[in-house]
Amino acid sequence: MFKSDVLIVGGGMVGASLALLLKPLAQQGASIAMVESHAIQDDHAALSQPSFDARTSALSEGSARHLQHMGVWASLQPHANPIEHIQVSQQGKFGRVQLHADETGVSQFGYVAENRHIGQALWQPLRDADWLTLFAPAQVQGISASAEGYRLQIQTAAGVQEHHTRLLVLADGARSALARQLGVHYQNTDYRQHALVSNISFDRPHGHWAHERFTAQGPMALLPLTHNRYGLVWCMASDRAAQVSTLDDTQFRDALQAELGYGLGRINKVGQRGSYPLMLSIASEQARPGLVLLGNAAHSLHPVAGQGFNLSLRDCVALAAQISAVWPQPGAMRLPDYPVQQLADQQFTTAISHWLPESFVAGSPWPSPLRSAAMTAFDLSSLSKRLFARRAMGLSGPGKTWSWK
Repeated sequence: MFKSDVLIVGGGMVGASLALLLKPLAQQGASIAMVESHAIQDDHAALSQPSFDARTSALSEGSARHLQHMGVWASLQPHANPIEHIQVSQQGKFGRVQLHADETGVSQFGYVAENRHIGQALWQPLRDADWLTLFAPAQVQGISASAEGYRLQIQTAAGVQEHHTRLLVLADGARSALARQLGVHYQNTDYRQHALVSNISFDRPHGHWAHERFTAQGPMALLPLTHNRYGLVWCMASDRAAQVSTLDDTQFRDALQAELGYGLGRINKVGQRGSYPLMLSIASEQARPGLVLLGNAAHSLHPVAGQGFNLSLRDCVALAAQISAVWPQPGAMRLPDYPVQQLADQQFTTAISHWLPESFVAGSPWPSPLRSAAMTAFDLSSLSKRLFARRAMGLSGPGKTWSWK
């Protein structure tokens, strides 16, 4: 039987981040292992993970600092475009908010990068790490709790292997099947929307502006990418998303141009498109003796505020610190301060990500004139904008960036 101190199930962006954060502990003698269902790609030192596709992620300034500490920022930075300005507006309504990084004491609010580049940067140092035991491709076939942690049966190419771990970390995606198998329940809120994602470009430079536009059907985000491209996240009712997904490139470009107008220029190219349903999903519990849920397995958010991975990365940092604090205690690993210390950060981030899209869709209890007046008042308050921006960047509040030594 193989034994480990920590076993991470799921090698996506969150699982890989935690593994890298545990490297110093592994170098002190802790045994770290990972189970990933997808194979490693030899040419890119990454995984053939569906999460490492052309979708984009917004990385807050705080997240960039964490990635720098983890040693992966240098390889990711050439593929990450800074966000220097943000505009939030309503379709066909007055009132808007504009934020400028240099007015909040930083050079940029954060960065935007394609998930495939983030995945490659995270996995490059993990692929041949002698301090990490990797099972990939592999599947967890059986799981049960014990007094010493958790026992698993892992299906690999070589057959089924018995594994015992003192701490099992489930980072295997939204509404984790393994978590549900262990009796964890999820509170789900179906937004009855799909997010349509693509990379697009205009005939004008984006100037490092990020745009968030609220429409009656749902929010739309344009995130500035390298090579003068935008990462598009277009949220809409599920039935409309099914129709838009059938459009060819020209039809899709025309539909998007009609939605946006010409304030940003004329769309000259649209990339491959995908869509996925939107749901808020919160686990009933995130930690037991010997067990932690992480990433989307713990909380899957609406993408409107671009905070999903940023919140999960802050969770990873806190979890890694807690593991280091209690190791090498015998038996199932107990983490008394996790996720208690992350609860305020999680609640605030979840509330913002949920409240924003719910407040602007058709049928919202907030009248349009009230929303417009609130946006105008917020835009006129430099202090409010600075405080909100630094909180969203992970530079203040419960989720502030840890001081690395």
